[in-house]
Amino acid sequence: MKHQNTIISISLNVLFCAALLWFFSRNAFLRPYAGSTTKEILAGLVLLGSLYINYFLLFPKLYEQRSYIAYWLLVLVISIVAGVLDMAIAYPHISVCNAMLIETIGFTKFFALCVFFISGRNLAFNFFPFMIRERKLLQQALETETQIVYQYARLLDVCDKKNNCQHIPVEQVFYCKKVGNYTFVYMVDGDVFTRYCSIKYLEQHLGNKEFVRISPSFIVPYRHIASCDGETVVMKTVPWMETPLTFKLDTQRRPYVAAVIDKHLRADMEVTDSARPDNKEVKGRRNPSVPPKEKLDAVLNYIKEHPGCRSTELMSHTLYSQTTMERCLSDLKKRGVIEFSGSKKTGGYQVVGTPDHLF
Repeated sequence: MKHQNTIISISLNVLFCAALLWFFSRNAFLRPYAGSTTKEILAGLVLLGSLYINYFLLFPKLYEQRSYIAYWLLVLVISIVAGVLDMAIAYPHISVCNAMLIETIGFTKFFALCVFFISGRNLAFNFFPFMIRERKLLQQALETETQIVYQYARLLDVCDKKNNCQHIPVEQVFYCKKVGNYTFVYMVDGDVFTRYCSIKYLEQHLGNKEFVRISPSFIVPYRHIASCDGETVVMKTVPWMETPLTFKLDTQRRPYVAAVIDKHLRADMEVTDSARPDNKEVKGRRNPSVPPKEKLDAVLNYIKEHPGCRSTELMSHTLYSQTTMERCLSDLKKRGVIEFSGSKKTGGYQVVGTPDHLF
């Protein structure tokens, strides 16, 4: 794969050079005609040399090291030098075509005018390497920041229906579906978000520890898989659906995906069996199904300040896991402190009890 990317990169550079040389040999507005194709190619090579010096030497050595003044001064210098060399190559023919103009304004002014014109053109062309490298740096910075947010906060950056950027808990993702150039992210509570990226990029971003790509268009988390018969994946039932959701496995990767899913399902069953408590109760040990008071207070206070909030918003604010949040909400409902009002897709939690006397 690495060698293939290198060959593609070299081919694109060669095509770019050929296209630029052809463009300069056919465009008399951007540079005066030099009199022969050989001189035109030679003049084009001078400009290509300045472009690649900017792209591979000046930008990474100076601009990325925050030496902005030195970078732009050297870009101006190489543009002027390339203009002087270009003018020297083309001057024997230009002087013949512009003999009357030289006699009118003088040789020095004529040469300076041509050099200024060609150097300005070179400087304009040298903005392209700057913009390309700057865009790459910004893209790398954004990807690095996204990875940090995902790794430590366990949040995924997406867009809602109004195209507003949001960060959603990864633990609440139910499945991901590719539609054209977008990937739709479906949540456990029924919300749907979008992300402008390929399904392959999202697969690499999420990793293979918690998620598996079961087909060219779908990614699902292991925690929400109920069963797999080798051809179809059955998802666990969530509140907003009446029947369990099923997906067909990719025919090419079916044996591998089925084996991986079966391995994770067996591992989850072993962990569940080993975590079952014995019949003997230990005095003084807190019931793990009852959340601690400080977590209940944090959830309740946020609902009081933000009526109508949903579980995803609560998880994003408190950074609690999905299991912890479900226990907190369930305990508060049993105490009669909160209730879920509205539809499953648009409703939210409201405070209805008297929390001051419950804890």
